[in-house]
This record gives sequence, C-alpha cells and structure tokens, in this order.
Amino acid sequence: MRVLMVTSFPIPGDYDGTAMLPIKVLRALRPRGVEVVVAYLRARPPWSRTIGRADFEATPVYELPAWAWASGLGLKRIAREWPFDLVHAQHYGGATRAHIACHRYGWPMVYEIHSLLGEEVERDRLGRGLVFRTYRAMEQRVLRHAAAVIALGEPVKQVLIEEKGVPTHRVRVIYPGIDLAEYDVPGPLAAIPGIRDDHQVVMYVGSIVHPNQGVPVLIEALPEIFSAAPRARCVLVGGPAEAGQAYRAQLGPDGDRLIVLPGRTPDQVVALTRRADVLVHPRLACRENYSVQSKLAVYLAAGRPIVATDFGDYQVLLGETGAGLLTPVESGALARAILRVLADPALAARLAAATRPVAEHYFAMDRNADRYLDVYRQAIAAGPR
Repeated sequence: MRVLMVTSFPIPGDYDGTAMLPIKVLRALRPRGVEVVVAYLRARPPWSRTIGRADFEATPVYELPAWAWASGLGLKRIAREWPFDLVHAQHYGGATRAHIACHRYGWPMVYEIHSLLGEEVERDRLGRGLVFRTYRAMEQRVLRHAAAVIALGEPVKQVLIEEKGVPTHRVRVIYPGIDLAEYDVPGPLAAIPGIRDDHQVVMYVGSIVHPNQGVPVLIEALPEIFSAAPRARCVLVGGPAEAGQAYRAQLGPDGDRLIVLPGRTPDQVVALTRRADVLVHPRLACRENYSVQSKLAVYLAAGRPIVATDFGDYQVLLGETGAGLLTPVESGALARAILRVLADPALAARLAAATRPVAEHYFAMDRNADRYLDVYRQAIAAGPR
C-alpha cells in the first residue's frame, strides 16, 4: 500500500502536536510495509513556480507552491512519479488543499481532523471573516468527498455526525499516538536550571500562549501552591519565552519559582517529564478542546502523576481509568488537586501506576498503525464519494 500524506506545514517542522503527528504516523506505518510520501504547501514566496523535493528519514517530501495545489497539478505530478492508493490529509489545511485534486482524479481521501475548524480560524474576529467562511465551505466539500474521517476525540465525532452530517460509519476515533519505546530507554533525570533535587516539580508541556491550553489558570493557581508547598516549583516546557517572562512578572515575588524552557525537542521532553512530580493540563472547557491532544500521550507515556481539568474525553481516559486526578476548570480547584498529589505519595504512586495501561491501549503507535491500516483499507474499498 502507498499513501500520500498532505499537510499545510513542512516536515520536519515545529515540535508541536499538529506537526509531530504525521511524522509519528509515517514512522509507525513503515514497519507495516506501507510506503508514505509527503506533500505540503510552500506559501512563501507566493509567486514561486517550482515544485521542490527533499527527503525526511528516506521519505520523499514534496514542496508545492500555491498554484500546484489550486490546479491539482502538483498532486498529479506526484502520482506520475510515485503512484499512490489514497490521500491521508492532515488537519483542515491539508484536506482543503488536496480536495481539488482528489475530486478531479478520483483518489480516495482520509481526512484526519486535529481540531474543529471553527475554533481556530480568525478566532479574534467577531462574527468571523472571509477566510473563515471560505475554509468552512471548503471543509464541507471535503467532508462530503472523504471516504473516511478520523477524529481525535469522541466529542469531535459527535459534532461531525450531528452538526456536519457525516454518516457514523465513516467516522473513526484514533487518539494521537506516541512511540512508547522512547520512554522505555533508561536515562537520567533532566537537569533543569533553578531546580534542586529536593524541589517538587509541577510541570506543563506545550504551548503556553494558545488560549485553549489554559496556562493562565495554572499561573493563577501557583501562589496558593507555592504558599502551601515551599519546595514546589513550576516548570513550563514550551514557548514563546516572552510569554514566560510575562507570567513571571504576574507572579511578583514568586516569579523566580517559575521556570520556562522554550524550544525543547521531543527527546529533551522525554527526559524533562521524568523529573516531574506532577504533570498538569489545565485546558479550558471549549469546543477546541473536543480533540485529545498529543500532550496527553506524552504525559501518560512519562508515567508520572497527572492532574487535569475535567472536560471531554478526559473523564474516560483519566478519570475512569484512575490515571489522572480531574478538577473543575478553576484555579483554586486546580491548586488543591496539585497540592493533594504533592502531599500524598500513595496517591501519586497510584496515579503514576495507572498511566502505562492507558498509554498502551489508546495511544501506542504500534496499535494505532493497525487502526490506520483498517481505515485505509475501508477507504480504498469504498473509493471516492
């Protein structure tokens, strides 16, 4: 089987979940004998006429300018050089760009939705603007055409069925996977500037500025945590650095107890999470968080106690499994839950012990590879709509 994976960002790119997911998928498919080629939009310079090609871990990566997407000729050229069986479109950016060619040439498409479109595009504009309306119309065409749609959470699946009219049999939930072998390799705890061996580390991993991540809720909880736990320190693994400086200023005299580590690679994150006494995800209760993010896979693979706000699939993945302590989306409740874990070694041990089975069942890429292959086979059998 040959798969063309299309994205709206380069590979390799940033180390966030959206960019890392297709990399993890292609790495997991390779041992199954699936060949993958990648194509992405090169937006700059907009007048470029050339189609570029590079390689990433022996995977061909095509860089297509805007005209090559709009005409469908870019994917047609790839098909001549490298015939493929289906198109796996990552995020709404990849799906809307590839739809023209898939529709024109009859290629089955699998659309993997990282998060709901309506919560990301032009979020700062009241009523939304032309870009949002255009994307929404294009995505609706994608949903009618796609042979299968992959959602990263059960609430997203329900939105697709109930609001966007996608038949139930064409929607599958596959959580963002992770290579657990990366966490099985023994290694020392990461050295963190400003952190001593006797410090209790409250850690968050990911973007510290995206509104849906809820990092300000954690910052508001820190004074209560620092007051009750003198050895506690908070480490934010993510950027940008200037946002960390603003958070430190907000904490006033407690600002030196907040450490911000921007620009860390996935390998560095593995070592850093081993140092955490509690991993925190204070995400907000909003539609953009209907999708389960790669962050949770990282947290579970790290095998550390987790405290998270109670929303969406976290009730099933963390609450019912005992792999996490859930709280309302409120700084006081979050502070009390974190303090409870820091003060109760038995509770921390129970939470940590429950993480691995959840990671293996829902997030391990070796299992996810089988899930993707099942979707691919169904999509090829069904053909384009």
